[in-house]
Amino acid sequence: MESEIAGWLSVVFRFVHVLAAIMWIGNSILFTWMELNLIAPQPGDNDSNLGHLDMLHGGGVFHLEKRVINPMAIPVPLHWFMWQSYTTWISGVLLLVSVFYLHGGSSLLNPASMNLQGWKAIGLSVGGIVGWWLVYDAIWRTKLKEQPKIAVPLTFSLLVVAAFFFNQYFNGRAVFLQIGAMLGSAMSANVFFHIIQNQKKFMKSLLAGLPHDMKYGKQAKLRSMHNHYTTFPVLFMMLSAHFPQLTSSGRTVPILGVIIVALMTVKYLMNSRYYFKYWLVAIFGTVMLAGGLIGTLIAAPTEQTSAAPDVMKGGKLFVSQGCAACHQAGASQLGPNLSKIYNSTQTLTDDSKIVADDMYLHESIRQPQVKVIKGFAPAMPPFGHLTDTEVDQLVAYLKSL
Repeated sequence: MESEIAGWLSVVFRFVHVLAAIMWIGNSILFTWMELNLIAPQPGDNDSNLGHLDMLHGGGVFHLEKRVINPMAIPVPLHWFMWQSYTTWISGVLLLVSVFYLHGGSSLLNPASMNLQGWKAIGLSVGGIVGWWLVYDAIWRTKLKEQPKIAVPLTFSLLVVAAFFFNQYFNGRAVFLQIGAMLGSAMSANVFFHIIQNQKKFMKSLLAGLPHDMKYGKQAKLRSMHNHYTTFPVLFMMLSAHFPQLTSSGRTVPILGVIIVALMTVKYLMNSRYYFKYWLVAIFGTVMLAGGLIGTLIAAPTEQTSAAPDVMKGGKLFVSQGCAACHQAGASQLGPNLSKIYNSTQTLTDDSKIVADDMYLHESIRQPQVKVIKGFAPAMPPFGHLTDTEVDQLVAYLKSL
């Protein structure tokens, strides 16, 4: 009963998380688009005018004007944008807890690092989220914020170091989600500690009758642009459970690094289309280059598998046949976790016991609905199209987990 309740809560948290994220990311993209399309003030315009824009939508024209607020004429109502961010973060934390933490943290762990206790894995995860915000925020509070050519590579390098650290203990999917949670939490913290706080500061001064101080807006905009460029990578990592060919490749960190750089570059090129003629060609080039690099990283043999050809081939089959999408521990686990399953005793749906030996593994690949492990639906399709050699390779891979 408890597992069923946790499962339904995960469904609710996931839906709220995705819905809030769509609203938050949509706001970020829309507001940046409006900033880039503002028509600069013309001679003779009101001094308070910072730019205007007309948009056709819903059968009418929306007239947008960005301006300095007159403290004697503060508009009412004045809409604030923050709850999309807070709801995304809160639901994301609840989802992280319900899917990973409530199960003792074992779903985070790499099978090769199962000697690490689950509660320690949870501690590493939470520590990474908090620690990343403190490190990132410290960098961008210093004078380095005025030298982005130094601050950006430094921030990215430290993120890669963090990914390498977590990759020692977490499975590939958990590494993607952990880095996504770290970046997403920093984005929400930017909203809470910088964007909204700076807006509150200039609104407080306006209510006191003081002129609109633009320095607060500039400070808020800096963190807002950080969030804007982080949206694509975080969105990809949030959906990484659907990309087992990447999270199960054995080259988790380099692939993650390529994805982050490529998606931020794509976002930059999208924003540059108003002054860079070949922005679309550059986007296609970026995607193709990133795809080529990722393909090369996936194809390259790892040190562990190069000594065991059958295990290496079985691992590739495990990914290419879609096995990892259901069986890898984590948010989208539909089948039993196959880590250390070989020679383990399993309980079937009829409450009988069976040893997961070579014969059982072969039978479960060919006729998966004959002997189903208790707690899982008979949803796995038969893999009759595989040759005997391929099945042997898959079994060799499962025995190595």
